[in-house]
Amino acid sequence: TGYLLDRWQSNKGPGNFSREIDVDFRKIWKYNRDQRLVWSRKWTEAIREEHIEALHGYIERFNNTQTQVDSLFNESRCSFIKTKRIIGCTTTAAAKYSSLIKAAKPEYILVEEAGEILEAHVLTALSTSTKGLILIGDHEQLRPKCKNYALSVEKGAGYDLNRSLFERLILAGQEHSTLHKQHRMHPEISQLVRFMTYPNLKDGEKTLNRPQIRGLRDRVTFVNHHEPESSANDLGDRLDANQTSSKENKFEAQMILRTVKFLAQQGYKTKNIVILTPYLGQLRLLRDMLSRDNDPLLSDLDSHELIRAGLVTTAAAKVGKTQIRLSTIDNYQGEESDIVVASLTRSNSNGDIGFMKSPQRLNVLLSRARNGIIMFGNMDTFLAS
Repeated sequence: TGYLLDRWQSNKGPGNFSREIDVDFRKIWKYNRDQRLVWSRKWTEAIREEHIEALHGYIERFNNTQTQVDSLFNESRCSFIKTKRIIGCTTTAAAKYSSLIKAAKPEYILVEEAGEILEAHVLTALSTSTKGLILIGDHEQLRPKCKNYALSVEKGAGYDLNRSLFERLILAGQEHSTLHKQHRMHPEISQLVRFMTYPNLKDGEKTLNRPQIRGLRDRVTFVNHHEPESSANDLGDRLDANQTSSKENKFEAQMILRTVKFLAQQGYKTKNIVILTPYLGQLRLLRDMLSRDNDPLLSDLDSHELIRAGLVTTAAAKVGKTQIRLSTIDNYQGEESDIVVASLTRSNSNGDIGFMKSPQRLNVLLSRARNGIIMFGNMDTFLAS
């Protein structure tokens, strides 16, 4: 069959099988090249449709069987979960196991870090049995992550996919309560976010006794420089849609390394320090430079970003050295450290600071430190922005 089909499609005769061809089928061997091409396409499409129809039937049978299996498993799970007064899970799990959640008929849904969660993720947890929804979060910090910049609030096209239900309700005038006292930052640090974002923020008593940073005069230090940034062309930041590549600054990375060594000489342990940067390119550069003396401890999210880009292997961070925490600003939201050392990275004559112009991102950066924060950057670039 293959021999005859190949000869027919090549506009040839039946060859050695000329005498074997049935009289009823001899006419197709008289078709010219164009006619054979047309019929070949028709037959191929007919065969494809036949296979698709069969595949559709198999998929339907599989889905029905899977539904029956899930139903059998869920019967025992539902019986168990109905006995619990409190159910805790991630919003992803709430969507994945929505049938279980709805079977439990929770009357009140409590969502923590609601400002970071996509609206759709919250809605999956709601059901006809829901009597109350309690959202706890901060809409002045980073919004939920949206991989498609065209659908984000920042694009301004009206899709606002990364606007949380929490933020949407507050902007609509929904009645809400605000916490006015913070218990993390020394007042010299909290005055930065008080000036920018939280004018009514008050300091808890224990923040007044935060220890001074040894070896430094001030709790808030900005090291100004004019060394230019460079592009990490093999790496992109999906949150910065206006840039085709990520950014890095070798000078800042070198200064960060010296600062960490200086703090170690003052008696600080690496567990007391975190290094933050907005850019994945600078994160990689810092990781490579710091790995000579320390084992940079990346968060799962940052490690995933570098592994996905093919720049770090899964085993690369398993070296037995003193660990020091290194993170992008976005992936450090909700965490804190005694000392924050920040590499702002951007340094150019155009006043281009990319996604660092986001007040939410700057707010997260400035509100992570308990005792002191040291920032490296080009002040002229940021002022020109």
